[in-house]
Amino acid sequence: MTDLPSNWIYRNNIKSDREIFKKICCSPLLLELLAKRNIVTEQEIISFLNPSLNDFHDVMKMPGIKEGIKRLKEAIEKKENILIYGDYDADGVISASLIYKFLKELELEAEVYIPDRFNEGYDLSIEFIKKISAEGRYSLIISVDCGTNSEPVQKFIKGNKAPDIIVCDHHNQSVELDTNRQDYIIDNPKLKNSKYPFKDLSGAAVTFKFITGILRKLEDRYRNKFKKDYLTNLLDLVAISTIADIMPLINENRIIVKRGLAVLNKTINPGLKKMISTIIKDKEYIDEYDVGFIMAPRLNAAGRIKNARKSFDLLVKKGDILTKIADDLNFFNMERQKIQKNIFNEIIENNDFSKIVPEKKIFIDKSKIWSEGVLGIVASDIVKKYNIPVILFKESEGKLKGSGRSIDKFDLYGNLVLCSNLFDRFGGHRLACGINMDLSNYRTFYSNFMKIVDKSLKKDDIEKKNVFDIEIDFKDINKDILYEINLLRPFGYGNPKPCFVTRDCVLVDFFYLSEEKHIRLKLKQTGTTVDAIIFGVDEKIKKKMIKNNKVNILYKIEENKWANLSTIQLIISDLF
Repeated sequence: MTDLPSNWIYRNNIKSDREIFKKICCSPLLLELLAKRNIVTEQEIISFLNPSLNDFHDVMKMPGIKEGIKRLKEAIEKKENILIYGDYDADGVISASLIYKFLKELELEAEVYIPDRFNEGYDLSIEFIKKISAEGRYSLIISVDCGTNSEPVQKFIKGNKAPDIIVCDHHNQSVELDTNRQDYIIDNPKLKNSKYPFKDLSGAAVTFKFITGILRKLEDRYRNKFKKDYLTNLLDLVAISTIADIMPLINENRIIVKRGLAVLNKTINPGLKKMISTIIKDKEYIDEYDVGFIMAPRLNAAGRIKNARKSFDLLVKKGDILTKIADDLNFFNMERQKIQKNIFNEIIENNDFSKIVPEKKIFIDKSKIWSEGVLGIVASDIVKKYNIPVILFKESEGKLKGSGRSIDKFDLYGNLVLCSNLFDRFGGHRLACGINMDLSNYRTFYSNFMKIVDKSLKKDDIEKKNVFDIEIDFKDINKDILYEINLLRPFGYGNPKPCFVTRDCVLVDFFYLSEEKHIRLKLKQTGTTVDAIIFGVDEKIKKKMIKNNKVNILYKIEENKWANLSTIQLIISDLF
């Protein structure tokens, strides 16, 4: 038996109680896959395989929720004019649509403001709040997917005549907060004093929790305006936000996405219906892939290319206008793809990553011509290719606006805190960040952060690892294993699709597809022949296949449907 490469790593090797499978009727293989995800007790397994809305945590444990509910109930009773302030990404737009439609059901005067990414940037703007305060039209602002760290705004409204603000947010706290204030209430599971059991909700999920709490506390004359399944029918949007914002699909997020996808496939939201009929059409079941790679990018595209208001309108409007909006979002997404590709290619061509990766272990750069709307996803593309953290800045009028993405081994937000004195604003979490700072601070930041990275990241941390769950033989691959794999869905960050290894596979046949970009194979092992495919083939893999008749493979198992015929095929990630 041949050895496996050193960078093929077993996922968490946690042992499970083999007797449990007799009680809950699942196979030892499924039990092992669950154990790899730290799901080992009988109750954990049952909850994971059958996520229930009853397993949601108590919303009243959320910081700021009681104060927020009290203030909004007061606004409802007095029929106050309310302004909703949302972020310009999919999570922010969905958050704004949730609270907007909720307030409209209560027949309140509510308006929505979504800032422009390019002219205003992220977070509550002090200039905007001063303007709104001077106009005196609103007595309450609800800020969604932003606001936790808006320190200038928090200071301003304390000593001036200004609207009260309720924040529904999920970003890490990076400033000191007075959580006893009644004029600036923050509902956020990540606050330092938070007792909420699960921290990693999307902004829209926090907004959903806030709406849940309010509904429970409203008098019957208000609560009777809502159908019994009102909250359940919001889960399609909350699921999209959770996937779009790359939240870990565990705990409450698993419930949200599992149940939300079921709601999405029967959605009553006219805009989502129009989007699905326009870009997905006749697919039997909309899954997490469709949300993450087809729907969410289009909801994000408006804010990246122009203004996110189009995405908001798709989610709240009705009628013929939706066709035009859906077409516009599709166009924006195509433009985004072109810009993203051009910037990515420029960076790859103009930098020697064969030296940058081992020597610097991070890539930081700036440009006057890059579009800031796509810097985050370009950074993400570079992270995927080279497995190092990346921060990219757009330079304009002596200022820098940046987006960063990271790897599992490097806490981007936590380490940026060490340089926070150089920033005008920054925020984010372990794997992603946003930064605003003066151009004059760039060199100091670059030098200081390089030293931090050098101390924090070892050579082994940036080596690409291929993590797999179980080693099996081809004779074990059948429709039953495919069925059990699908019980673990939805897949995504925090709950990756199971990956397998099989040794000593005989290469029966192979041929190239699409100008030698992909390879289709026939492999035989333990007397069983299977079909497989490798996407995005590089020269190393080609040489291995030419040189060896027998290979070890690392792969995922998928169903391949073609002309009403369903077969099993392996998607090979690596071979040796």
